[in-house]
Amino acid sequence: MPERALVTFDFDGVLCRPAFGINPGKGVGKSREAAGKGGLLWATERWRYYLRRPMPGALEGFRAIAAEYRCAIVTARSAHAESLTREWLERYLGTVPELHTRPHWRETSAQYKARKMRDLQPIAHFEDDPFTAEWLAELVPHLFLVDWPRNRHLAGANIHRINALAEALPVLNAPETP
Repeated sequence: MPERALVTFDFDGVLCRPAFGINPGKGVGKSREAAGKGGLLWATERWRYYLRRPMPGALEGFRAIAAEYRCAIVTARSAHAESLTREWLERYLGTVPELHTRPHWRETSAQYKARKMRDLQPIAHFEDDPFTAEWLAELVPHLFLVDWPRNRHLAGANIHRINALAEALPVLNAPETP
C-alpha cells in the first residue's frame, strides 16, 4: 500500500486560536536573513498557549484531511512548549499527529518552517502568517492561507485562501494537470 501524501499545518492561527482572537502583524518589511530572537517571550512561550481553544472548523477540517492524507504539524512554537502542545492536541483532536517544534530561537519562525518544508516535502501546507506563507509558497505545490485581515494582501498562483480547513479538500483531491 503506497504511503499517503503529506500535508503540513501551522498551529497558531490555523488549528489553535490566537490570544484574544487577535492575529497581529502583517510581516511587511521582514528579511529572510534576519536573526532569530530569544528573550522573555521565548522563555515563557509554553505558558502563553496554555488555555487557547481551537479555531472554528479546525478540528472537523483537520480530521477530514487526516482521513485521506498523512498530516504533520510544523509549528514555530519552541520545543519547550512541545509537551503542552501535545496535551492540547490530545485534548481537542483526540490524537497527536507527527509534530515538529522549533528547537531553538536562533532561527526565525519563517526560517524554521522553510527548512522543514525542504526536509519534509509536503504536497501542501496550511499557514496564516503572510511573510511565512509567501516564502513557503515557493517550496510547496499548494499553500492554504487561512484568511485573516492581516494577510489579505497576499496572493499567488498556488496560494489558496480559505476560511475553514475543509475548503482545501477539493484542491487537494483535484487530479493533477500536466
